[in-house]
Amino acid sequence: MLYYDKRFGSGSRICIWHVTEDLEELYYLLPDDDSVRREAMLRFKSESRIKEWTAVRVLLYDMLDRQVKIDYDESGAPHLPDDEGLDISISHTKDYVAIGLSSEGEIGIDIEQISNRIERVKSRFVRSDENATTISQQLLHWSGKETAFKMLHRRKVDFLKHFRILPFVESEEGVFQLQESRTDDNQLFDIHYKVFPDFVLTYSVSE
Repeated sequence: MLYYDKRFGSGSRICIWHVTEDLEELYYLLPDDDSVRREAMLRFKSESRIKEWTAVRVLLYDMLDRQVKIDYDESGAPHLPDDEGLDISISHTKDYVAIGLSSEGEIGIDIEQISNRIERVKSRFVRSDENATTISQQLLHWSGKETAFKMLHRRKVDFLKHFRILPFVESEEGVFQLQESRTDDNQLFDIHYKVFPDFVLTYSVSE
């Protein structure tokens, strides 16, 4: 079921679907479920991955009110047909899938399940000059860097070396900035975030 729906700017939208349905219920929500079934079976063996992949198609159908095929480039980044005029970003975590769409520029979105497991790997992505002591802060740092990574379209990105999140005071919802040094442009991303009971959400749109 649709869990969260936010429109912003003149042509951007993010939605999150809480996957409470079983696989057959998800197929039922699509007008052309046969093509989705066939492609899913070719791509995945695990039912959980098929369910997740199908839920993304259900959410996109709900957002656009029409069924549109999602293609992927060589790096695995999703894209829609050119005539849609929309940039797309996709993320998923346990029992949730998220899609960002924008006609204004490139969009990046990421959701991460709230879990203390993040503490075990924080040394891989939290810099010494970043403030991420709590679990939610660490998740926001990881999620924000994932969002920027999706928008950067570069390989060999080191989250410690190439991304720095500027200090911010965490609240339930807000914006923080991320500076990248992977490219000569040294882009500064405004990363929007929201902390939900089960997961954190980050997203950004370039102009």
